[in-house]
Amino acid sequence: EFAAEINMLKGMRHPNICLYMGACVDPPNRAIVTELAANGSLWDALRLPLKQPYAELDGSTPWPKELYKGAGATRTTHVPPKGTWPWTLVKRVACGAARGMTHLHSGRPPVLHRDLKSANLLLDESYTAKVCDFGLSRLKAQERSMTGNCGTVQWMAPEILANQPYAEPADVFSFGVILWELLTKECPYEGMTAIQCAIAVINHDERPKIPLWCPPAVSTLMERCVHRSPSHRPTFSQIILALDAMP
Repeated sequence: EFAAEINMLKGMRHPNICLYMGACVDPPNRAIVTELAANGSLWDALRLPLKQPYAELDGSTPWPKELYKGAGATRTTHVPPKGTWPWTLVKRVACGAARGMTHLHSGRPPVLHRDLKSANLLLDESYTAKVCDFGLSRLKAQERSMTGNCGTVQWMAPEILANQPYAEPADVFSFGVILWELLTKECPYEGMTAIQCAIAVINHDERPKIPLWCPPAVSTLMERCVHRSPSHRPTFSQIILALDAMP
């Protein structure tokens, strides 16, 4: 798996894919060297104070009123809770992650990440998202109908949790959970064990609760991403179009 990840990384060049620099292949000190991500993982960044150029934006800044217009716009306020990331940053990170995943899925054959989560999204000094950690990635052509548990339960699609065939939409489901994290800065399914989480997702269609202040267009996109049916989820190209259409 280590050698396979190196070979996969060597051929990837994209602004939203963590750049491979080299590797140490001699055990027991095997390591992969990549470009520096000054702001660490998204998981960590969500729990730390923002740095420049976003340091002064502490969540008291209203999100764009335009986000709350249109069908389903029943919110009484467009001011998220104090400490919420500014919309400009949420959109920047989400778009970057979606572009990186579009690059993976556009390969010949497509590359499925299979472990997409906030800990596997790195942020550079300008908060540009970089998809990383391809240890569980697979070329789609390797198996015509892939099954088997992989990844981290809180971000895993129900078809993977149920050991059913899966494809690109499984990564889209994981992205939907990441989008929820960007809004709430919380851990999905907090307080549940891995087994409890899997049962809730598979048997009860439980999903991370979308906050009431979330703009309609954003909540609709999240709901589409985490739809139970893979065929109802958007592609990453469609996700980029949806995000780009938001102010």
